[in-house]
Amino acid sequence: NDVWDVVPLPSGKRAVGSKWVYKVKNGTDGAVERHKARLVAQGFTQQQGADYDETFSPVVRMESLRILIALSVQYGFKLHHIDVTTAFLNGDIENEVYMKQPEGFAVEGKEDYVCKLKKSIYGLKQSSRCWNMTLDSYLKEIGFSQSSSDPCIYVDAGGDCHIGVYVDDMIVSARTDQKIREVIRAISQRFDIKDLGKLHHFLGITVQQDEGEGRTWIGQPTYTRNLLDKLDMQNCKPVATPIDVGTKLIKATDDEEPVDQQFYQSVIGSLMHLSVSTRPDIAFAVCNLAKFSSKPTKTHWTALKRVLRYLKGTVEYGILYKRDESGECTGFSDADWAGDVNDRRSTSGYLFQMSGGAICWRSKKQECVALSTAEAEYMALSSAAQESIWLRKLTADLGSPPNGPMVIYEDNQAAMAMCKNPQYHGRAKHIDIKHHFIREQVANDNVKLEYCTTKTMVADMFTKGLAREQFCTLRGRAGIVPMDTPER
Repeated sequence: NDVWDVVPLPSGKRAVGSKWVYKVKNGTDGAVERHKARLVAQGFTQQQGADYDETFSPVVRMESLRILIALSVQYGFKLHHIDVTTAFLNGDIENEVYMKQPEGFAVEGKEDYVCKLKKSIYGLKQSSRCWNMTLDSYLKEIGFSQSSSDPCIYVDAGGDCHIGVYVDDMIVSARTDQKIREVIRAISQRFDIKDLGKLHHFLGITVQQDEGEGRTWIGQPTYTRNLLDKLDMQNCKPVATPIDVGTKLIKATDDEEPVDQQFYQSVIGSLMHLSVSTRPDIAFAVCNLAKFSSKPTKTHWTALKRVLRYLKGTVEYGILYKRDESGECTGFSDADWAGDVNDRRSTSGYLFQMSGGAICWRSKKQECVALSTAEAEYMALSSAAQESIWLRKLTADLGSPPNGPMVIYEDNQAAMAMCKNPQYHGRAKHIDIKHHFIREQVANDNVKLEYCTTKTMVADMFTKGLAREQFCTLRGRAGIVPMDTPER
């Protein structure tokens, strides 16, 4: 790949080390696919300003990928997966960087020489940035434009092909197989790629496409099973909900038994990955438990094991997208007033769905104490409105702009009234100015609020623990169903 030249180390310069890294690559079913050896630079010895400057490199957001999949279902696009071989070795390096020769492969007679890098190599701090800039430049050269809402989403001039980029993995969404072949051919002229065919596995997420029925299911059953096996919970007794309806966790006290903090945080991190990717049904439980990561106790660990027991019974669950009549993106916003017993702050939750499945969701404790239910709901609506504006921009970039204001469902009449006019000024004058953003969006017809009952409020499962029947109902309305389910 013409990555380096072997030269004497110039006076005043230092060389970073190099190391061989060995990895076993597994397939979608967890079976060993191949054994891989990669030479990497020991970039931890680099010094800023000397051998690197900027390091930031974007990756596609999970929300953007889910929107790409939902739109492909709605409009009958094909989803294809390609991978760039040794991607970082294509990036042109800007700084003068020297690396020690790889162990076992030093040039005979020049053992004291070093490698002057001409291309970025794995391990350098700026490698991902160099590769991203190279790929970005080439995709624009072959006719793609970058989305203003997500720098890793690219759209061709005709609007009939989209590309989502996650480092060296690319999802190509196009109207026809011929268009996909044209794009792959164009990319392969510049980079060495592997055509992985129809999208079925991406970033650890299993993708099941049924083009005839106009349905696509995404989930992480293999990841979930491996997590349960790792924690020795593969034979645990399943439960119906991730958090008990009456659970109110408090901070650790001196008389409570502590648990291993590092282990607790490790499990929380594993569950966080699951909750932000394909399992919105555990988002509230995981975020609620994450608040106690600094000093977890046995009570917190028991609550955390309940989430694992819930996953045991729902290993095969994921998000199902189906072609529907409207094709519009709609949202749900809710709040649980003073739900945190430690500081009496409320919890905001929202969910947006398209093609019958969840594409964006959030469960987060509010930044200040709300003085009423209406105020808590009003602040939650403001957060949902911010997400809706981003969604409008991204879907417009992808050639599917909303036909009118984005509908957000709300179950509190007082909060809706506050959004439409300042009639409750006496009760709302103390609310931070930033939360009045929702009122402006309603006035500008970017957002339309509609009332729904609490029983049909999908975002309710992002703010509190629910009874089994209600939780299962809302989970189904969010499109969270088992794999291979004909109808939800």
